[in-house]
Amino acid sequence: MIRELFQRDRPLFVGFDGDQFAIGPQRRPELAGLVTDLLPLRKRFRDGRLVCHSRDGHTAANGQRCALCRDRWTCAERIRLLLLLDGLGPDPTPAVLEIGHGSFDELDRLVRSVGPDRLPATPVRIGLHRLQGRLRFTFSIPTTPSPTA
Repeated sequence: MIRELFQRDRPLFVGFDGDQFAIGPQRRPELAGLVTDLLPLRKRFRDGRLVCHSRDGHTAANGQRCALCRDRWTCAERIRLLLLLDGLGPDPTPAVLEIGHGSFDELDRLVRSVGPDRLPATPVRIGLHRLQGRLRFTFSIPTTPSPTA
């Protein structure tokens, strides 16, 4: 019973269905809300299975330092975005979106334009498209403020 109190506000994982975001049963061409945090991480896959990961981008779950790992060149560098999304329910919805290195420059432009300290309070729109078969994300600041701001 006590553990259930902490399970009520679990973030949703944002997936993809074609060229749309998939959040549970809902499909959206773009997301709107707040980026509350950015977390670096690494994942290494072999034959489609996750064989190693690092939740901070520096130390793997097995204790190995990523900088000293002989397989670090085969890791996928990712950024986990912690989000409060608008429009999925009556209140902002906590969600998690992972982006790959192909969208790092676009995210970097957003962070530089608003400043890292102001990012968690800045309404953002996130779009996606495919470039040479790979997902790429776009980040923009809407002209009309988000209800979460």
